[in-house]
Amino acid sequence: MQIGRFKKLSLQNVLVLLLAFLTISCGGDGSDNSGVESNSQNVTEKSETEEITPGNFITSATIESGKLTVQFQLFEVDSQPVTTVTAEDVQFTVAKLMIGPEGNLTGNWQSYLNKIEYPGVGTGTEAKLQATTEKATTGSFVNFNNGVYQYTFSQPLETSNQTLLQQAELEGLNLNYQDNFTHRVGVQIANLNEPVNVTFDWNPSSGKTQYDGLFSQHIVATENCNACHGELAMHGGGRVEVDYCVTCHNPGSTDANSGNTVNFKNMIHKIHRGKDLPSVQAGGSYQIYGYQDSLHDYSAVTFPNDILECGQCHAGGATAISGVTVTQSGDNWREVVTMQACGSCHDDLIFSEHMGGQTDNTNCRSCHQNSAIAGSIEDKHKNLINEAKSLFAANILNISQTAPGEFPLIQFSISNPEDNDALYDILTDEEFTNDLSSLAVDIAWSTADYTNIGNQGDNASAVQVNALTEATAVGDGSFTVQSSVAVPDGSQAPLISATGSGAVNIEGHPAVNFGDVNNPDYQSVPLTNVVDYFTITDTSPTARRIVVDLNNCFGCHSELSMHGGNRNDNIEACVMCHNPRNTDKRVRAIAATPPTDGKTEESIDFKTMIHGIHGTNIRENPLQIVGYQGFSTHVYDNTFPGEVGNCLICHSDGTFELPLADNVLATSVNTGVEVSDPNDDIVISPTAAVCSSCHDSELAQGHMESNGGSFSTTQSDIDNGIIIEQCQFCHGPGAPQDIAELHPISQ
Repeated sequence: MQIGRFKKLSLQNVLVLLLAFLTISCGGDGSDNSGVESNSQNVTEKSETEEITPGNFITSATIESGKLTVQFQLFEVDSQPVTTVTAEDVQFTVAKLMIGPEGNLTGNWQSYLNKIEYPGVGTGTEAKLQATTEKATTGSFVNFNNGVYQYTFSQPLETSNQTLLQQAELEGLNLNYQDNFTHRVGVQIANLNEPVNVTFDWNPSSGKTQYDGLFSQHIVATENCNACHGELAMHGGGRVEVDYCVTCHNPGSTDANSGNTVNFKNMIHKIHRGKDLPSVQAGGSYQIYGYQDSLHDYSAVTFPNDILECGQCHAGGATAISGVTVTQSGDNWREVVTMQACGSCHDDLIFSEHMGGQTDNTNCRSCHQNSAIAGSIEDKHKNLINEAKSLFAANILNISQTAPGEFPLIQFSISNPEDNDALYDILTDEEFTNDLSSLAVDIAWSTADYTNIGNQGDNASAVQVNALTEATAVGDGSFTVQSSVAVPDGSQAPLISATGSGAVNIEGHPAVNFGDVNNPDYQSVPLTNVVDYFTITDTSPTARRIVVDLNNCFGCHSELSMHGGNRNDNIEACVMCHNPRNTDKRVRAIAATPPTDGKTEESIDFKTMIHGIHGTNIRENPLQIVGYQGFSTHVYDNTFPGEVGNCLICHSDGTFELPLADNVLATSVNTGVEVSDPNDDIVISPTAAVCSSCHDSELAQGHMESNGGSFSTTQSDIDNGIIIEQCQFCHGPGAPQDIAELHPISQ
């Protein structure tokens, strides 16, 4: 059973039964605050001549004698009504939108359904009010057996519970029923194919609803969260929509165990800044206690995107960036300045001491706007370095002298797309002569699967030429550099000639002055890498296979900028060095903080490394890799925010199925006595290498070995058919244990 949402269907047959229950009102913008002299506050019926939309949504909210009655409908994708939901499967939230003193763009939801949580663990010392839900078994639940359901709450919205009221008063919260405010009721439904959350906004006094322009508050679209998370699934997997989440996660809810608010804008900001929170950097922690006092420590969370890019999560018409869903209140982040939002990330700021002392949000805009001393919030959150990337483009113009035994000659230029592609003089322009500047040309082979055998180095990385010191001006604004290493012809160790095709990459980071002449402020700006291909023995250049779609990476990472800002936004460049023959052996031996995994080297093969970094939710042992010159040891014990088994989060279509392409090499895990010679490498067979990078248990390894995989073999044994992986017979397309079925693959 799949539950539908937005498919249109004319009013006919079984849907006629909905007319008695489908109720939505007409009206204006929700600004009418007049009262209604009646105990019954209803929304009006929809005309029989109008089209209705089968799907999942709340159709009406009615309040009589203080009690709320909600009607909602559920339909499958083929427009067939869902009739099997019971009261045990359903729970509700309901809240009012308290308008803030800063204006009608501001405000906070306040739940009518509350409980008191008492501290039992953690550092909290005070009881706190906390929003909750009402199970449909508590009140009156009706299934009309046509896809339409009705629920009447067990108690009036305005509570008479004196304990709750006293606690609310202590915390400065208003639990009164206020019919002239925007209200939201939410329904959570379980035991379907997928969890369903639906919400309905209306004004009980005026009768206006979300269907006819009622002002409400929609700041973050769930689609924006799901760009990284795949699908939000919280509290046991049942909470999947932001508009539903905020009916509980608002200023009226606090975790008594930690003392931290679970207000959505505060909690979500702090979770995503994680290890970079000033309080965490100072040695503190950020923790929330959840169900049954379970501890959730977000102090090690690494945000994969740029924390300055507010618009990647919430965006309105004025601030939307490409690929982001716009919401009604999505521009609030730049237009409404509050201590609650700002203090969530800048949690070292003491507002009572800030600019003479601030007790509320009244004075914030006096400083934080375009014409004021502090400037606008939008300007302060601009990443000027990222914006400056548009000033530079690398261009590979020609690659010659690439046959075995020849020294490749690369002609290139750096242009300014913002100035009609005017060319930079990398030998004289300050962007390239500053001490922070970097520009290099990388040369790698062979594209069937890079190994860089014969690179005359102590690892399997690409040959690199410093373009700032080795470039020669051609005279037309372009430059040439020549490799100091010949394309291998088999005459030098390890006596293996390069074949096929090779690749050239331009990388680096020019410097830009973000200050002025009197107060210079030079910053490195990541240059988007550019890759082109050349022939070695092929008749025409053959590119390396494409496995990962860079745009998929951008779903979580606003940019890919690695290795000091030199390797940027180009997977084709990454794999030139992150290849099956490369490991961290040479730097692991001098690591400032030695790894604790007991290994003498770790592969940095892209196909295993990236799985290992992202597969921490599955791995038993975190991947550990030693970085540049041994200065840092990277322990990847972070939590992947999405569904780690969904290969299409990263992969291009058709690139994750078995068997792997014939030219995929095994992964070296021991480079032997002679690092430059692959013949003495101990390798893991290709499929086993990929799968074990996530499934790293001994049980999983045994399973792979019993089906032809090897964790201690040679490339020669694989090439000669001594080692034959048979994984595709069970895990290939259409096989009994098809990867696409075992993994939750979804677009």
